[in-house]
Amino acid sequence: MADLHEALKKLSPTTWTSTPHDNNGELPTYLTDIFTAAELLVNSVPPPPNGNSFATAQPQFTTPNSAKSSKDVHSSSARPAPPDAAHAALQKQWGKPMKYSQKDNPLNVALYKTAGHDRHGAWFARHQVMEGISFGKFEKALKREFPETLLVQGQPGAGAKRGLSADRRVERIDADVDGVGRMEVYQLSAQMPPPVSPRDFLTLLLSTDKGLTEKSGAELDSGKKHVPRSYMVVSRPLDHPDAPPRSSFVRGQYESVELIREIPLHVSKSTADLSKDGEVDPELNPVEWIMITRSDPAGGVPRFLVDRGTPGAMLTDVTKFLDWACAYEQVPDQDEDLELQLTNSAKMTEEMYAQQTGVAAGERTAAKPTEAPTPQVQEPAPQPSEETPRETPTPAVDGAPQPAPQPTEPGMLSNVMQSVGAGATSYAPAPVASFVNRQLGTDTPSQDLSDDDTSSTSSVDSFLSAREMRRLSTAPEAPPRASTENLSMRSVTSSTSLSNRDKKSMTPYEKDLHRLTQQREKLDQKLAKKREAEEEKLKSSAQKEQSEQDKARERMEREMRKTEDRHRKEIEKLEAKRSRRAQKAEERKKKREEGDKMSLVARERDEARGQRDFLKRENELLREQVEGLQRENNALAGRGECWQE
Repeated sequence: MADLHEALKKLSPTTWTSTPHDNNGELPTYLTDIFTAAELLVNSVPPPPNGNSFATAQPQFTTPNSAKSSKDVHSSSARPAPPDAAHAALQKQWGKPMKYSQKDNPLNVALYKTAGHDRHGAWFARHQVMEGISFGKFEKALKREFPETLLVQGQPGAGAKRGLSADRRVERIDADVDGVGRMEVYQLSAQMPPPVSPRDFLTLLLSTDKGLTEKSGAELDSGKKHVPRSYMVVSRPLDHPDAPPRSSFVRGQYESVELIREIPLHVSKSTADLSKDGEVDPELNPVEWIMITRSDPAGGVPRFLVDRGTPGAMLTDVTKFLDWACAYEQVPDQDEDLELQLTNSAKMTEEMYAQQTGVAAGERTAAKPTEAPTPQVQEPAPQPSEETPRETPTPAVDGAPQPAPQPTEPGMLSNVMQSVGAGATSYAPAPVASFVNRQLGTDTPSQDLSDDDTSSTSSVDSFLSAREMRRLSTAPEAPPRASTENLSMRSVTSSTSLSNRDKKSMTPYEKDLHRLTQQREKLDQKLAKKREAEEEKLKSSAQKEQSEQDKARERMEREMRKTEDRHRKEIEKLEAKRSRRAQKAEERKKKREEGDKMSLVARERDEARGQRDFLKRENELLREQVEGLQRENNALAGRGECWQE
């Protein structure tokens, strides 16, 4: 594939039904095709200007993951080996990088723009190389970004690391498909500035750490190609039947390819050989970060506003993501809290279902499974005094009133049904047991009954057995402890009174009563055990929830401590800056005062010199006048002597 825009078409919107999502040979081919196009796209983005070859670069840090925020990340001048010639020829289609000041772009991110050929707006790309965060940590952060936002419940965009937050995971193919990559479907949301409605995005997320081929490798001394470590994420807009647009959101679209790739320093041998020789720690290698994206927020937002705001948003995303990733000492695994992620996704699914159908959240999952039908045993019509509607309390065999049946929780009802089936198999007459097992879906053969049990086929037997089975099939899941104890006591009393009599002297009614009493005792014991087991489950669930809350609280406290530390450091920096400014102002004041004194002394000196010069000239004039007067006096004296003569 040699055309840039042909490769960009691989990011266009798609549907779940047209996407292969089972590992039957089509999915690996589908992923490989997309990742091949994505490799061409990332290699077509020109590297940042003013770089040097990786072969002459040196690490800027001596310890991996030295950066604790984006301010500590160093912009590296190392540049990767040139890609395949066909890929490199496409770099001119991106033109020259956009110009930004060092203040707005401290990490020297190169931003590019190219026009789209499908009338859906321009494409933007960014390319940067950095040190201070290792490739391994960066990869775990990219994998963790969306799963971590699943843990935050709240407004649209809650928990977002750089703009988009995952509300739920719609689909996921857990394992890498034949080692090619992973496929997931996320429903994302973003909060827009008011009064603009929030947006949601449904994206098909394809990721792999094997997306690069030898076309992106560096040539070793041995002549082989070394393909560096990399991690690639491709996002495509998706139409999924289980994720229709939400009523309070505007459905937008975004397409992107994101790649991180290490730049091995001094690649004259393989990375394994370098690590053996101890020349370069692979985790000190610079990390190259490339992203190509285009978005459409829909809802009538003009395209020119989107194109104008996208470059600034891409620069802001870099700072946000690095601040979040670098703050971790150890980035959690993406599936560390998978159970909580699945729980939150299920909650969001129920809320969406409630909004679309008007059914309260939780009612769909709380819907009761179909109970076993009441056995329709042929029985004579009861007398009016014996009629017992299902809604009214059913009289027990021993005459004590029983409470009306209450609804049971899902899962618990199936356990009770299993207990009823087991009891019917063990103690009920063969026809009733066979019928109940068929209705409950269990084909367990009835146990062999004694001659006395099987000989009881009167209408009273059938009537009481059907009524008893109807009561048991609709019995509460966990009756109150007091009522169970009373029931057991009554059963023990009845059983004791009947056991004192010879079984042969019992009437068929009394035999059936004795058998049902024993059955009820065993069922009471099973229900008590089941209740204890459920209580244990509830306790363990509460403990697990408490541990999750403790973890969340610890995480929040850790974040608060880090925030407080950053705040304290900022305050200290501001205080130090203010003290330096005050000291400089005091020094300037002293210098100004000293300069004023010196200028005053110089002025006084100059005035004294001027007065001195003036007095010298005046003395010279007076001297000349005196000399002139003496000459005149001498001349007059000479003429007077002449006259006297």
